Amino acid sequence: MARNFEFCQSNVLLPLGLVLTCLMTGPAPAGDLKFTTTEESRAEYDRVVKPFLAKHCVGCHSGKKIEGELDLAALEPDMKATTSGARWAMLVEKLTNGEMPPKDKPRPEAESLAAVTRWAYAEAKRANKHFARRAAYANGNQVPHELLFDPKNIPPFDGDARVRRLSPEIYAGFLKDHAKRGGTNQPFSVDGKTTFKDMGAPKIDEPVTATLFQNAVVIVENQTDFKIEEGKVKGNLPREFSALFDPKSPPTEAQFETAIAHQFNTILKRPPTDSEKQRFLGLMKKNIADAGPVIGIRYTLAAVLMLPEAVFRSEVGSGQPDEKGRVRLAPREIAFALAYALTDRRPDAELLTAAATGKLDNDVGVADQIRRMLDDPKIEKPRSLRFFREYFGYDRATDVFKEDKPSDAANSHAGHDPRALVEDTDRLVHFILDQDRDVLRELLTTNKSFVAYKSAAETKKKRADELAKFEAEKAKNPEKFKSKTFKPPGRSIYESYGLADFPDEQPTELPADQRAGILTQPAWLVAHSTTFDNHVIHRGKWIRERLLGGVVPDIPITVDAQLPTAPEQTLRERMTVTQQEYCWKCHQLMNDVGYPFEQYDHFGRFRTAETVVDLEATAKNVDKKGKPLGSVTRDAVLNTTGLIALVSDKSLHGPIESPVAYMKKLAASQYVEQVFIRHAFRYWMGRNESPGDAASLQAAHRAYQESDGSMKALLTALLTSESFLYRVPK
Repeated sequence: MARNFEFCQSNVLLPLGLVLTCLMTGPAPAGDLKFTTTEESRAEYDRVVKPFLAKHCVGCHSGKKIEGELDLAALEPDMKATTSGARWAMLVEKLTNGEMPPKDKPRPEAESLAAVTRWAYAEAKRANKHFARRAAYANGNQVPHELLFDPKNIPPFDGDARVRRLSPEIYAGFLKDHAKRGGTNQPFSVDGKTTFKDMGAPKIDEPVTATLFQNAVVIVENQTDFKIEEGKVKGNLPREFSALFDPKSPPTEAQFETAIAHQFNTILKRPPTDSEKQRFLGLMKKNIADAGPVIGIRYTLAAVLMLPEAVFRSEVGSGQPDEKGRVRLAPREIAFALAYALTDRRPDAELLTAAATGKLDNDVGVADQIRRMLDDPKIEKPRSLRFFREYFGYDRATDVFKEDKPSDAANSHAGHDPRALVEDTDRLVHFILDQDRDVLRELLTTNKSFVAYKSAAETKKKRADELAKFEAEKAKNPEKFKSKTFKPPGRSIYESYGLADFPDEQPTELPADQRAGILTQPAWLVAHSTTFDNHVIHRGKWIRERLLGGVVPDIPITVDAQLPTAPEQTLRERMTVTQQEYCWKCHQLMNDVGYPFEQYDHFGRFRTAETVVDLEATAKNVDKKGKPLGSVTRDAVLNTTGLIALVSDKSLHGPIESPVAYMKKLAASQYVEQVFIRHAFRYWMGRNESPGDAASLQAAHRAYQESDGSMKALLTALLTSESFLYRVPK
């Protein structure tokens, strides 16, 4: 990507026919191979794969030196072999993720790696394996925790310079500011493979670039919307642009330069360099000669929006390396990085002024700007809430379609409103952030909650009005209403929280023995469930990765991960299938830490028993002719015990009796706090941590502890860290 960025910088004024290719990254994808016989596949294997493995892999994975239990000499290229497909899937993943060969070994050529990958997918398809093209393992936790938080052993900083694409939210903010009439489209998307959406480096391919160009044209058409009346330019356009369309006076070169400078300042928040002025001036003249004044002017102005600087974030640094081999980001880079860390907008005037006047040249000045932005209520800061949404994943409750289980129809799902549940948890997060004290502990243990906070007061008033109307009519006509009583609306969202009615004050306190923090909020429980049931595995995986700092491997491509359908069994009983030796290697990381949340049903409602089908009673439930009358259910004993094990912090090990006790134990752990810091690091840095980030992580953790758990203090520490402000040039 960096190479293409430089290319685009040096070719800013490409002809318009080539503008669409300027932002594309990487080579065009080659056509997929297709094998119909084993012989065809073997011939391609011998041609490209075997030499590749000999050059890069067999030195460590054959003969007497077999690392990682992977013997390439014994790896059959025919993926129809019993275990061959899974082995090849792992090998391709390691190669494409850059995990193999090791970083101290020469990197494979891109062309030869692509050839190996094409063969592997084609052979997998021929063998009917169809393993997916998976991105790098994205949930982090790859670096041993002790390596990052050992104050006696801090590796040198190793953060690379990078240029990365804007997030969809930041680009949407840009469109909101510059395309107020609409007509534009969001070109960016996320791959869904990373812990946080703004991680990694998604490519800008040809379809994305085409959309960017269409948006650029729409924006410029909005900027230059005019008409000629009585020989004068009329319209809501800047005077710098209106002079270009005056029919009585052809624009001068100085007016062209003024318009170009105005567009640079509007779109890029900086004036053009002298070189850029001259190049864009030449493009303006050429486009006008080729396409006429209106189209030529508009397309030249649109080219500013197609500069890499308009859609990429530059985090490269400038100047000479310091004594540690680091270069600091340029002040302008810091200004944009701070704005994008806290908002979805480009830097405001004060931040740009700070960059221009040297106030971002030191950490104190950077911290001052961070605090200014955090404390200013007029500045929208959606990224903090977005972090907690993506970290906990509770916002995905709206993606889980809900139905009652056939065995549990009595507990109707009427009143289930996932959007309202998510809004309630959003509001709880805001409430805790406003207090800004012991943030993580509060998020994990509070029994405070908002309950339909957007509609509760209105609903209660409406119900009171309906009751008053009923009583008034009853008073007028007692005989008519003699046998009638007021019936309030049916089941409502408050039942998801275990309440009998909407609370009078919000936030309200839920029963302290039933609820403790976000993980016992209905939104989180629903998000990590299925249509008909809870999902111990998803919940356990979340705990293992997000709080215990572990790594749960992806499901092997050879495994059909389905629990048996047995409505007469509890979920825990159906989970016994995961205890088979092959499965337990991964499920031991998830099951025991997920079981305590069986305390709640799949709508997030507290329960003391699980409803299952009573086979014996169902068999007897027939009419006089022997026709079945339906399932009969019974309440099964609910087992909410669990176990924390396989964590490097042995103080966490031990049994779990209930979800409330569980959350309090985790919230009191310094280790869990550090894992949370790692996730905050990933979100605000946009990448996974490396050993060289140890100093930054430890400083952030100290700041959090010394401030009594302040999220603002944590953010300030992260955004003034060397991981955020420095890079190591290659």
